Amino acid sequence: MKKNFIKIILIIILIYNFSIIIRSFTNSSKTPDFFGIKTYIIVSGSMKDTINIGDIVVVKEMKKIEKNDIISFRNENKIITHRVIDIQNLDGKTKYQTKGDNNNTPDIDFIEEKSVEGKVILIIPFIGNILLFFQRNEVVIIGIIILYIFFYKKRKDRLNEK
Repeated sequence: MKKNFIKIILIIILIYNFSIIIRSFTNSSKTPDFFGIKTYIIVSGSMKDTINIGDIVVVKEMKKIEKNDIISFRNENKIITHRVIDIQNLDGKTKYQTKGDNNNTPDIDFIEEKSVEGKVILIIPFIGNILLFFQRNEVVIIGIIILYIFFYKKRKDRLNEK
């Protein structure tokens, strides 16, 4: 029973990752999503106390964004997650003024709707730190070596049983 549960979870993770990879190739200007949901790891302290470094934010594409919502938006090659402090109609377009909760001043530029990745719907504390740790090259190499040794030993044990 426990093995089947683990297999189901792994299959779901594989499907999710496969979907994300395909979507990243088909539209490189947007972050890939899974049924309109995106996740980001917070790497700065601009939203500190509300959202901390190493937290994961779950973001959903939303048509209606209101003042005080926390949104993630694209600014050049970076994704920034800040709070909406003002909404204005400039040049016939809806634009958002944002500010990090831990920043003293608002962001300089207004954010256009097309740059918004979505609204934060969930904050998962700390887990991002673990994921960032495992993205480090030396950790990946050590993990591959451990997996190789583990599977090699299992295979060798099976061959010895026959």
